[in-house]
Amino acid sequence: MEALVALTLIVMLLSAMLMFFWQTIEIRDAAQLNADRTQLARQVLARIEGELRGCLGSDQLGFPVEQRLIGDRRRISFLTTALPGDHQYVFYRESDTPPPAQHDLTLISYQLWVDPQNTDENGDPVIGGIIRTEKKTLNQFLVDEDDPLDVRNDLWSPELAYLEFRYFDGIEWDIKWDLSEGNSLPQAILVTVGFDKCTRDDLENRDLESYPIADYPFGPDLEHPDRYSTLVRMPAADRFFGSRVQRLGKQVAEQLGVEGVP
Repeated sequence: MEALVALTLIVMLLSAMLMFFWQTIEIRDAAQLNADRTQLARQVLARIEGELRGCLGSDQLGFPVEQRLIGDRRRISFLTTALPGDHQYVFYRESDTPPPAQHDLTLISYQLWVDPQNTDENGDPVIGGIIRTEKKTLNQFLVDEDDPLDVRNDLWSPELAYLEFRYFDGIEWDIKWDLSEGNSLPQAILVTVGFDKCTRDDLENRDLESYPIADYPFGPDLEHPDRYSTLVRMPAADRFFGSRVQRLGKQVAEQLGVEGVP
């Protein structure tokens, strides 16, 4: 009888120890995953923030360009300054063919990679990371997509499945920015990346019906532990809120159906 009681106690003690070690390993793995995701999100946000802060807001760039900063909730495209690459300092012989000339401006675009054909079991789109497009040679009519000096497409972190931009004109927040005259930069941009996947309602902005941007400028007041945000202030934006005046004029023109009103 005493041996049976002792054996039972030993089994209970071993079970408790195994449960303790199992929970410890599970917590450690979860903490490691969270740390890896946090580090990855910070690196992506830091890269996007650095390039956004390099945007130009001057009225004249010295050569014709058709695009400044244009974006919506899930994608953005902008001109940013960049330091010359190492290959620009290489000396060439007269017989060598130098690489094509490049501006000190670079056209950068960010958007989610969304499978145009397949969906998951819930009917939501399949998302596989963030696409970063870089074009260093501007105003070219013929582009060689195989030449990395012309257009470069990189797929960042297939784990990332959420991307959002919100634009601040100094007074109001919006999910679309398409000004093209004067200093067209917003005062600030809220950038959010995450690992929880965008649903079809998110991509079609149907979630704004429950959480309108006028009442929730920074997004829904819900906890999203898998999302990370940074607020980017645009140093080159017009201090006198010129973009705000342009947006008001454009909104009035659209309401009145008048073309050509700035």
